[in-house]
Amino acid sequence: MKQQYKGRLTHGAKTTVALVAAIMAAGAASAAEFDLTAPGNQQVNVLGDVGGTAIFADHFTQPAGTGVFEPFLTLDANGQTSTGNNRIESAYNTDGFTALYLDQLRPQWNERLTLGDLAQITLNNVNYYAFILDANEPGNNKSLISIDNIRIYTSATDNTAAVGNNIANLNSLGALRWAMNDPLSTGTTPPDVNGFNVDTWVKLDAAQENVGAGSNQANGGSGMSDMIVYVPVTAFAGALLTDYVWFYNLNGVHYNSDTGTGATSGYEEWRAVVDLNRVPEGGSTAIMLGLALLGFGGLRRKLQK
Repeated sequence: MKQQYKGRLTHGAKTTVALVAAIMAAGAASAAEFDLTAPGNQQVNVLGDVGGTAIFADHFTQPAGTGVFEPFLTLDANGQTSTGNNRIESAYNTDGFTALYLDQLRPQWNERLTLGDLAQITLNNVNYYAFILDANEPGNNKSLISIDNIRIYTSATDNTAAVGNNIANLNSLGALRWAMNDPLSTGTTPPDVNGFNVDTWVKLDAAQENVGAGSNQANGGSGMSDMIVYVPVTAFAGALLTDYVWFYNLNGVHYNSDTGTGATSGYEEWRAVVDLNRVPEGGSTAIMLGLALLGFGGLRRKLQK
């Protein structure tokens, strides 16, 4: 089911979901902490160092467990520690089965994407690609996590073997389309934290009451999604629908400067919002459509508030 959902999508007309409400953003900045931990639905504009302004917003979908969520990237530092610190996790998607690099977790929860797999979502007359995070950092004062970098690349071929476990070679993935922070690392002096350039970051509470399902409902652990990231389509100018999309994620770097934000509880999963007009071979369109409507229904309610 998983590889049918993403790996066998055929190319067709793009899906555009028109959301008519204005986005109440906290403003854009190029060097700042963006806080999404307060109760209530929130969204912020994050000006990336590459690719323009993305939107980071609270997002609730349930169920969002692994068998339903269909992740393309799953990462977890516990027991892997590619960075040498089990409070920091770092990984990018691969086909999952050829090799697992950095802090990727389990082959069936990692896979390749193509640009043509992704739906285009329209917000305030701007087109975006969207990626949903299910953060598994549940309760007991350990629900916080710092989202310290997202870097998205495209390439005509699979170049992941050229990067492997060496993040110094990360740019070998292809053309850098969007980056929260660039370069990845610039040395050992500020704004570097624990060796990473993370002057722009998002503080997320994976168990906050930020959902569209009603009061006293919390996003807690695996099974409930937490955040959606909208990346402008303009950042992918010139890329082909057949090009691969490589999504790098770095979390937990601010654990020392902001207590409790380390990635120390469970794994994080990323799902792409895919084009529903692309019917997977042998897949269930009804299931796909039902899941999408569940997610977008909550999203519409959120942005209309």
